[in-house]
Amino acid sequence: PESEKPSQGGARHSNRTSKNRRTYNKFKQAVYFLDKDWEKVKLAYKQRGGNPLVFLLQLVLGILSLGISFLWILHVILYVFVSPPATPFLNNYFVALDRVFPLFGTITYGIFAIYLLCCCIKGNIKFGLRVFIFQIHPMRLGNTMMNSLLFNTELILLCSVATVHFCQDSFDLYTRLTDIDNLLGVQVQNLKFLQHFFRNKVFLWIMTILAMLSFIWFLVFPKEKKQEKFDDDD
Repeated sequence: PESEKPSQGGARHSNRTSKNRRTYNKFKQAVYFLDKDWEKVKLAYKQRGGNPLVFLLQLVLGILSLGISFLWILHVILYVFVSPPATPFLNNYFVALDRVFPLFGTITYGIFAIYLLCCCIKGNIKFGLRVFIFQIHPMRLGNTMMNSLLFNTELILLCSVATVHFCQDSFDLYTRLTDIDNLLGVQVQNLKFLQHFFRNKVFLWIMTILAMLSFIWFLVFPKEKKQEKFDDDD
């Protein structure tokens, strides 16, 4: 029937548009790896290996990131999921730092919160390099496109609310009697529709399952597969 022709044409157009989008994302992934390889070539042949202090700093930051990740996982297991909590763990650590100097606990709390936002940005790039539904938006010093800057800013704003809520729920002993504790720990968690999700820790279980699946996935496939060939029809 003639009435089915426009719908079939729209479906073909939608499929081709989706296919072209995936091909374009694969092309961006190839360009991303090509830029990284070119940076390595310039570093090796023009800068004579670069400043060794930069690599030392990267090693130190990597070790610190590993330690923060381990502390986060341990705290979630011992305090968030266990009822009653086995130990306050990081809550006592923040309180002890505040007793030494009032800003030390606050700064450490901020480091743990900002680390989660950095993980969101890095996870988005890793996801975009493997699944070509979304575009990648890498952040590079002195070489970041405006659309990538805006996208990562939007991603930070989108994840900041969830990060603040997760930190408040994880460190509720440290944030007790504060405005954020009254807002997120009392009012939001007692909303009629959402209170069942918070009481059963549905969001925490979803986050934990996704983290475990991602960990297994990166163990099996530690490196991204570079896209070297593209179909002419795309």
